Amino acid sequence: MTEGVQQGVQGREYTVRHLFGEQYLLEYYQREYTWERRHVVELVTDLANAFLRDWQRDHDRQQYASYRPYFLGPFVCHPTQLKKNLVDGQQRFTTLHLLLIHIERLLKEQGEEDTAVMVGQMVRRYAGGQHHYTIDVEERRACLEALRAGADFDASETTVSVQNLWRRAQDITDALPEALRDECLPIFADWLADRVYLVEISAADRDLSWEIFETMNDRGAGLTSLDLLKSFVLSRAGREQARLNDAWRKMLADLSEFGRQVPSNFFETLLLARYAAADGSEDAEIERAFHEWVRVQPERVGLNVKGKDYTDFVLETVASGAEQFRNLLKAARTRTDGLHAVFYNEVNGIDSQYLLIMAALRRDDSPQIVREKAQLLASYLDLVFILRVVNNDSAVQAQDFREEVHRLLPAVRETSTVDDLKKLLGREAADLPYNFAGVEKLSLHNNRRHLRYLLARITAFVESGSRKPDEADRYLGYGSSVTDGESVPWEIEHIWANKFSLHVQTGVANEQDFQRERNRLGALLLLEKSINASFGADIYRDKLPHYAQQNFLTASLHPTAYKRNPNFRKFREKQGLQDVFTAYPDGFDTKAISARATLYRRLCEIIWRADQLGFTEVTSSVPQQRSATQQKKPRYGVQVADLMRVGLLKEGMALRGELKRSQRVFHAAITASGRIRLEASGEEFGSLSGAGTAATGGPSNPGWTFWCLTLPDGTAGAPLSAIRKQAIEQGLLDQSQPSADPLPEAAENGANR
Repeated sequence: MTEGVQQGVQGREYTVRHLFGEQYLLEYYQREYTWERRHVVELVTDLANAFLRDWQRDHDRQQYASYRPYFLGPFVCHPTQLKKNLVDGQQRFTTLHLLLIHIERLLKEQGEEDTAVMVGQMVRRYAGGQHHYTIDVEERRACLEALRAGADFDASETTVSVQNLWRRAQDITDALPEALRDECLPIFADWLADRVYLVEISAADRDLSWEIFETMNDRGAGLTSLDLLKSFVLSRAGREQARLNDAWRKMLADLSEFGRQVPSNFFETLLLARYAAADGSEDAEIERAFHEWVRVQPERVGLNVKGKDYTDFVLETVASGAEQFRNLLKAARTRTDGLHAVFYNEVNGIDSQYLLIMAALRRDDSPQIVREKAQLLASYLDLVFILRVVNNDSAVQAQDFREEVHRLLPAVRETSTVDDLKKLLGREAADLPYNFAGVEKLSLHNNRRHLRYLLARITAFVESGSRKPDEADRYLGYGSSVTDGESVPWEIEHIWANKFSLHVQTGVANEQDFQRERNRLGALLLLEKSINASFGADIYRDKLPHYAQQNFLTASLHPTAYKRNPNFRKFREKQGLQDVFTAYPDGFDTKAISARATLYRRLCEIIWRADQLGFTEVTSSVPQQRSATQQKKPRYGVQVADLMRVGLLKEGMALRGELKRSQRVFHAAITASGRIRLEASGEEFGSLSGAGTAATGGPSNPGWTFWCLTLPDGTAGAPLSAIRKQAIEQGLLDQSQPSADPLPEAAENGANR
């Protein structure tokens, strides 16, 4: 550790475990929690990547101590009796606090009680006869209690800061990679506590701490990559420096309207999209110091000769690129005609769309061509996203789409016209490994935000097709722009009330079957929050008259929707949906749920059809088709498909999982593509933890240890983690060809004959 003392100022590095063993206060001027989704996602992603670069599947709990540490920067505080007053750093501290709360709940769900207690001691501590949260702000208490309990919380009547706190907590849930919600979660918790550091700058009193804060934030700011790149380019531009300086300042002013870091983000995106290695190998270098990357190899961006090349770079490449980037940012914040898909990707956190779009744009493209190219590429990423959602593929996070973008980047760079892009994306869409069949088995588990998106899109499609306003942004919970998030809250509505005894005539035999059917997509709608709250607990017969007054997708449950609504009739006829739009006046049973799921599938197939998205329709190129297991390289180690490739697992093998505390048993089977099919629902998942989470209904599941091979007598055999361990120890996964060795005894006994 390092330590310095000078006139009442101390600087010392501490671990998260040490710092979150203290208690902190916030003065009134510091109490607003203002981080946006992108800040939270970036922090969680950085922490996850730092941990996963060292973690291996065969590591034990002790090995985390040798992993590389991670530094989260300095913060400023001063002592106040038994507590410390945070002067600078509360955004990071608050986000870490939310992350620890989420991890504590996941650990409890997994039965990791000791580790959960360890994390819980960083979340809050008991003193003076009551519990105190690490960041002690009274207005946050109810929200934090709900988060710890995994309960719903109505933030609408709270302060803006608490509303943002609740939303960012949901973002953490979405951003934490599935790999960290699996068996490595306890190790990640240890690493976060002991290998993540911050530097505490502690002042003797409030006034001195405020001076330090002002000095750190307002004085002596060093030159940024942006400043250094400008100096490098303008110094070599010859006589045009004054003109170039004016153009550069305009670029900065225009982009800075979207945030202080946006100009730097633009240059990173521009360089990565058009000039850097397409495989992502230079991403970190450019993101760390893009000016140095340009200075060392200027020819990579066309800066071969001093003078004209440098002038053209600023006046043409940078100026046109900045304007294109600015228009994309506007479309991402406010849903814009012709660029709807850019907005949808922003809602879903697919920031890498800018990288792919900028790669396709040329500096002389007209505004119309820019819009067409941007919409095509954004629509393709939206298609990939929704197909992964409906097929329970876990690759729906920001980093997963970064990988997809890098895969596409070389081909996109080679296109020049809109028609080129249409053909390329038509081929790519035809070769995607999934279709929309998964919609009919899809259910609500830990994918609430994703299903809300799907329901918003199909609800808006039916409305706009029936000559009603297209209000997808409102259904997604946004007002006039993304920055007004949740200003118009809409919620998922269960058609069945949450009481089994009210549904004994609907075709379900027990509580478990009831909950499974109730959560199927076909049993869900999207309603405005106030309406949902007013009759959400009523039985179907009492709800139906209210449904008739809502959007057409909801109203279609009632017979009156099919009377005196000519535009709705024309929509059904135009889209060929007369056979699947049906009213249910007498009741809503399991057959009705299945029929509604079929309707939703048909709507998805229309909305995300290749020609509807503007792609050139082509027949799937079977020799080059990517299977579900080939669509992306495994980022976090072994997959079920890898064990199938080396012969340790086979299609059809039965799996068994058990919750010890409730003695509930769950059954599944391995599919030909290495996916997991739940026996009870038929729903398939791309990961063991995803299947376990959906089966048990919890927020997290250590899939590799939860699922065991089923022995002939129906009992549990070896956990899949043991099969994986065998493959690693024998070096089978290093082979490029399937193993010729016979199945181990445990695996043979687990075969589903």
